[in-house]
Amino acid sequence: MSADGERVVEVDAGLAALIPGYLERRRGDALAIAAAAAAGDFETARSLGHQLKGSGGGYGFAEITRLGAEIEEAAKGHEGERLGRLAAALSEYLSSLRIRFV
Repeated sequence: MSADGERVVEVDAGLAALIPGYLERRRGDALAIAAAAAAGDFETARSLGHQLKGSGGGYGFAEITRLGAEIEEAAKGHEGERLGRLAAALSEYLSSLRIRFV
């Protein structure tokens, strides 16, 4: 993390055109996970977590993969409060990202 709180992630320059849309969809996922947690919709949260776990690394975002795995686990355990915290952590991560294409 940089001194100003940004998280710098190096991403393959070949993915440059895909990254903005990918990250925007993940922001939507964070909101959907928070809403699912509040509604007790653990299946939706589990499915979204599973998708995050599977996609993050392919785009160079290991933290999205890590959070996705935790979200999936929390949903399987019906841990609504934890899901809410993880959705907030995902949202915070996404808002603090700075991409460096390499």
